[in-house]
Amino acid sequence: MANDAAAVAAYERAIGAGELGFRLPPRLSAAVAVAMWGVAGLMSTTVPDLVANRDHVLLYFVFLMAGVLLLLLAVAAPNLRAADRAAGRLEGWLRATLFRGA
Repeated sequence: MANDAAAVAAYERAIGAGELGFRLPPRLSAAVAVAMWGVAGLMSTTVPDLVANRDHVLLYFVFLMAGVLLLLLAVAAPNLRAADRAAGRLEGWLRATLFRGA
């Protein structure tokens, strides 16, 4: 019973200090955002009432694949230097392509 009380007290201190907040690393959050953009686009083009351009479907598929590739490279990056460089280049290309000024 004393261990339970100590564990609860440690948990309360961690919550108060903000140590338990869940936050993705920037590269993983970029991968998730691009992959989810692709998934959302593909799902929106499967609705029969909406007119889906084939080019948009292909673009959403490319977003999904780029997000999955970036996610795989970001997971492998801590152990492989080549994967880290490839993930950095892909992330930079995605950010430059998708979020450049008009």
